[in-house]
Amino acid sequence: MSTSKENRKPTLIIYGATSYTARQLLPYLDLHRDSTQFEFILSGRNKEKLQAANAKLNKPREIAVCQLNDEEAVKDLVAKGDVVVNLAGPFRWHNAEALIRECCKTGKHYVDLCGESSWLASEIIPKYNRLAIQSGSYIVPSCGFDSVPSDLSLYISHKTLQKQYPELSISDSKSFFKLKGGSMSGGTIQSMYSLAELPKDKRRSGEYDCVPEDGNFIKSKSTIPKLSYELEIPNEPKRYGSFFFMYPYNRTIIRRSQYLSSILPSINNNNSNNNGEEVQEQPKYGKKMNYEESWEMGKGKFRSCLFSLTVFLAFGLFFSSNIIRKLFSYILPKAGEGVSDEQLFKASYVVDNLSTSTPLSNGKQVQVLTTFKGQGDPGYLNTCYLLAESALSLALNKDELPLISRKGGLLTPSIAMGNVLVERLNKSGKFEITSKILETSSGKKTE
Repeated sequence: MSTSKENRKPTLIIYGATSYTARQLLPYLDLHRDSTQFEFILSGRNKEKLQAANAKLNKPREIAVCQLNDEEAVKDLVAKGDVVVNLAGPFRWHNAEALIRECCKTGKHYVDLCGESSWLASEIIPKYNRLAIQSGSYIVPSCGFDSVPSDLSLYISHKTLQKQYPELSISDSKSFFKLKGGSMSGGTIQSMYSLAELPKDKRRSGEYDCVPEDGNFIKSKSTIPKLSYELEIPNEPKRYGSFFFMYPYNRTIIRRSQYLSSILPSINNNNSNNNGEEVQEQPKYGKKMNYEESWEMGKGKFRSCLFSLTVFLAFGLFFSSNIIRKLFSYILPKAGEGVSDEQLFKASYVVDNLSTSTPLSNGKQVQVLTTFKGQGDPGYLNTCYLLAESALSLALNKDELPLISRKGGLLTPSIAMGNVLVERLNKSGKFEITSKILETSSGKKTE
């Protein structure tokens, strides 16, 4: 007997459920602490592979075979659920646009692991932002390791600062990533190949790619990648970092969050949701902000510079020559490939974000230290936790989401889900996220 629409549980549609990433995502959802509150459907192109994936779960799930070039099949698939979770990347190559378009038409929500700024900037945001707003659809790309830790760390820093100093915003922010184990995922590699095959004038790697031309929004001077980065946390030794290969993309999400914060309506702290519960205000980003990220290797300034040079050379060769890319294909992981389970679970990472405020009336500035710790291989395992909790935020916590994003649209993780996602991550047991005010620039503690 079918369950009535009114009584059925919120449902996730996992498209690409036979991918390597899904190997970790499906059991996480299957055994989730909230598993009695939602359902999920396994979807993809191959029925036999979907059945094999389903057989490994504790509870059998519905299977839906769907080719994304079949408009009617996509329509039927999206109608089955509330949130589409898309694992089938590279997303430009695999027609993710079909899922996004149907979600926008029907008011359903969508999350993925996209790291393709040129595709979002040229094909998705201009075509679907207005449609998503009209239907109330949340379209939230980049809900994995790229770019939730970056986006949420800056969001939390703003929130911590403005709780005590509501008149201030952040003028300078640095995130240092320290990885313990981990590897670049096959999906990320395939996204690089997808980008490299585009004409040079369409690759677009500027930090404002996903921000439309708007006379009311000030685009600060682009942060140029450097050979060496420095992080000076008060009362701690100076730390050095190298160029972080995910920085060019992460900063596009940061800038879209900054842009959306400037155009979405300001909400008073006394606003309540439909249940009469207070909903916290979304922090307000400033008009000007310098942002940069670095990969902390623990090797000092000279070796950090040397590592950055190596990264620049490798990326330069990769994007300049098809022959070099073919050679790289023999040593880099392919889509569907990954490391051993032991390596997956041993890896971890820490992001330390040090943000400095705009000046107080006395000219002094306030510093905020936010730490984002994640368990598991960033590209293969931890990214599943991030994606799952992002999807569940939209499915289970709809009435608690930030009021400024209630109209929907092409959003970022922090703008769409804000503190709901922060709390879900902290409760998952896979993350530890903390934030505190350190001191003013004069050395005097503010708390």
